Amino acid sequence: MITEDKSPEELDSVWSKYGLKESPYSTSPMRLLGILPIEKVFSAREEEVRKLTRSITSSSSSRTVAIGEFGVGKTTFGNYVRWALCIKRGHKSKYITTSTEIKVQPDWDATRFLLSTLSSIYTSSIIFDWEGRGISLKSMALLEEYVSISKQKAYQGSVAGFGGGYSETKTTPPAISPEMLEHLLIAICKEIMENGKQIIIQYNNLENVSSERLADIFRSIREYIQIEGLHTIFLGPPHIMSALEKYGQVHSVFTRPIVLSPLADRDVQGILRKRCEALKLAEGNYISPYEDDTVRELYHLLNNNIRFTFKVLQDTTVTAEKSAPCKITMKEIKVVQAQEKEEIMSTLTDTQVKIVTALIDKPKLNQKELSQITGIGPTNLAEPVRQLEGKGLIVAKKGKKDKRIKYVKISDNSYLKLFFTSKQHVGAP
Repeated sequence: MITEDKSPEELDSVWSKYGLKESPYSTSPMRLLGILPIEKVFSAREEEVRKLTRSITSSSSSRTVAIGEFGVGKTTFGNYVRWALCIKRGHKSKYITTSTEIKVQPDWDATRFLLSTLSSIYTSSIIFDWEGRGISLKSMALLEEYVSISKQKAYQGSVAGFGGGYSETKTTPPAISPEMLEHLLIAICKEIMENGKQIIIQYNNLENVSSERLADIFRSIREYIQIEGLHTIFLGPPHIMSALEKYGQVHSVFTRPIVLSPLADRDVQGILRKRCEALKLAEGNYISPYEDDTVRELYHLLNNNIRFTFKVLQDTTVTAEKSAPCKITMKEIKVVQAQEKEEIMSTLTDTQVKIVTALIDKPKLNQKELSQITGIGPTNLAEPVRQLEGKGLIVAKKGKKDKRIKYVKISDNSYLKLFFTSKQHVGAP
């Protein structure tokens, strides 16, 4: 836990005590243009990398879905394959790619998909200096007319390549139609192929779109993702397969999905060793801030979630700053998590505490069951549930079969359920 009165210099000193430039526990995906070179810190997934590489290189157009639970490293996996195919060999590579992955939005339709894709191509041509590398694209001037920020007021993006999307409060200019954008995408891909290249584009955040909506999105973009010279990678949770399979004409154009299972604990330890090696100070030596046994136990406790594991290790190491350099153990981790739990609980009302405590030991409850356990009337549950959702502590969803039934559970982004039981909270009902 980082207190507000600490300066950046003091926080940096935590890692310098270990001989590291910064934290090896970053929970952000490894990027193509990140601080840590992805080729130095990526580990394992050899078979999955081979499958995706073969899917892309076996034809002039491919469509692949890679699925896995939250926190297994889907984005890093896709980014590594793009690095290996597009950047590793430099100008000799047969492939080019966009600088960042494109984030799928719940309100996407054909036009929004095409504009997001074309905008990503445009900004990436600047960032990677395709023209300077001898990749001549005559259609780029016309592409700028459609998607550059100065002329496309409805589109919100950044030439720095940090993503973009349509504003919910604005509409697409009437002069633009999906047909016009499709022709432009075809022209761009054709010119890329005339330069001896093909382009790979990665789409993320599919978990933020309902299965029903995602199925319609896939159907609306089916023709576009089959353009020659275009390779698309879609990353999401396992349940997106139901969206892909809803329409046979959509499912048929995709290759067999690549399933990303949780990494073995030795692979997670390998990732940390590579990160520490890449982040060590100029002197060339570092002190490992963790014990392998601790990483192994924590990783299993957190259901093999890399992101959660790294977050907990980082929180504990920063909290134990005065003792650094030291080897973090489960004892320190549990102390820090207990402190964080109490801090969270102290900000909640009595009603909110009853709801959270009831959910800690349960996979999920419908509102009738939650009302019975907490003694809170059904009509009085709506507001505290909404408030707890806003705090990111619980998730509420309608039932799949009966939309009238609402279910609630502890959020996957909360450690409360993973580290504690309701009996450990004083005053639990």
